[in-house]
This record gives sequence, C-alpha cells and structure tokens, in this order.
Amino acid sequence: MRTKCIFTLLALLVVFMSGCIDQEKEIILDEPGNISNYQFEVFLDEWDNEIPANTTTYYILEDKTEVQIVHIVINSSKLEIFPPDSLGGGSNEDPIRNFVLLVEPANETVASSRTFMRLSNSSNVSDINYTLTQEITPNMKLINLEFEEPVTGFIAYTLDMPGTQSFAFIKPDSEFIRVVLPEGYATGNRVFGIARPEPYDINFDEEGRQTLLWISSKMGEREEAIQVKYYAESAPMYFFAAIVALLFGVAMVLSRYSRSKKELESVREIFELEKEYEKKVNRKKK
Repeated sequence: MRTKCIFTLLALLVVFMSGCIDQEKEIILDEPGNISNYQFEVFLDEWDNEIPANTTTYYILEDKTEVQIVHIVINSSKLEIFPPDSLGGGSNEDPIRNFVLLVEPANETVASSRTFMRLSNSSNVSDINYTLTQEITPNMKLINLEFEEPVTGFIAYTLDMPGTQSFAFIKPDSEFIRVVLPEGYATGNRVFGIARPEPYDINFDEEGRQTLLWISSKMGEREEAIQVKYYAESAPMYFFAAIVALLFGVAMVLSRYSRSKKELESVREIFELEKEYEKKVNRKKK
C-alpha cells in the first residue's frame, strides 16, 4: 500500500512538472507570404540625418481580428516576436502567417534610405535561411526568428488579435514603435479610450489613418507594455448627440410634470372655492 502511494505521488509530480516545463517547437511555413499584402514604409530617423532606424509598425486591420507587423531591421540576426496574446500563454496552431522577408546580408549592403526604397519595391522574397521557433510557458508566448548571419531589410508577418477595440503588446526591441489604426478610428478621448503610455507623437498618414509613435529611448524602464484603446471617430459625436437627446427628453418630462402640477393645483383651488361657496350658502339657509 505504501509503495502504491509513493508511485502515485511520483506520477502526480511528473505531471505537474511537465506542465511547468517550457515547450518549444519549430514553425514550418509551407509557402512564402504575399508581398502585396503589406506596406513597406521607409521610416527614417529624423534625429540622425534621416538614416533608417530599427522600427516596428503595427497595422491593425479593419476587422480588428488581425494585425500586420512590419519591421525595419538593421544588422540583426535575431528577432523576438510577442503575439498580442503573449501574456496568456497557451498554444496556437497557426501562430504566424503570411511571412515575408525582404532582407539582405548586412555585410553586403548599406543601411541607407536608397537600400530600403529598393527593397520596398521588390517583387520577390529574399532567399535567406532562417529558423522560426515558438516557445510556450504557462505565463508567456514567444516566437523566435533567427538568421545564420545578420541581415538588413524588412520583415513582415500577420498575427491574430482579439476582436476588440483594445490592442496591447509587449514593447519590441526597436527604437521606433508605430501603431496605425484602421481608417475611421481614433484614440485620445479619455471617455472612449486612450493609449498608455502616452505616445511621443500622433499624426495621420496619407490614407487618413491615425498613427501613433513611441520612441524606446524616451520611454521609462517600467513601460514594458503598450496598450491602445481606440474607437470610431464618430463615437464622441453620437455620444454627445445621445446625451443632448437624453437631456432634452428629461427637460420635456419635467416641463410636462410642471404643467400637470399647475393644472392639478388650479383644479384644487377651484374645488376649494366651491366648497367655501357651498358652506356660505348653507349658513344663509339656516
């Protein structure tokens, strides 16, 4: 009996430990992604003579269930990818899709705006060896992209995201971090949603989409995550119209109540006068 209990405890311990051990598996992509699905913007470091800088741009799609991510990498051999649901842990059968590489070996190219413009107009993906692995722990999810040698260029892919108007992600290892909201959406209203931490800059691109910018070197050490709550641009207007309509309705109810109250008071006064008149008539008859 004692031996059986010991074996049972050991079995439970093995099951418990297996749940705590990190899981790592290689991601095999069957075919290259579609270049035409992405926007390869050459974002320049205006503080360094307009030289391209490591940049990560998140394009939230209109259906709010997918986000396209485009990296500008310079002389990099490894990239850590944190999906929007990274902190949830758990597995994902399709963690990354539509993977596109427009890169060249860093020792064979110059990280200039001309190089990135040429790569952004390329019609063929790069033939460079890489490895994609997914690490899953009870508290974290991470995708590692590794090259055999440092590369310079664009890396693009698509990830799933919760179908809500709130987008949160762990700060990537890039100097510039950009979030491009879907057309017709905005952030910055404290009632409907804001971005935390506060962006360094907010502007609109050529398509009229609101674009938020953070600069890693200007962020605090504790600001490891970025969250953007956004809303339809018309939401504040409709909300204000609803408040006005509600106030108008309340005013109408109060006005009607006031009129009804005055009418009742008038009827009561007439009734009181009639009673007084009847009393006087009765006194005269006596």
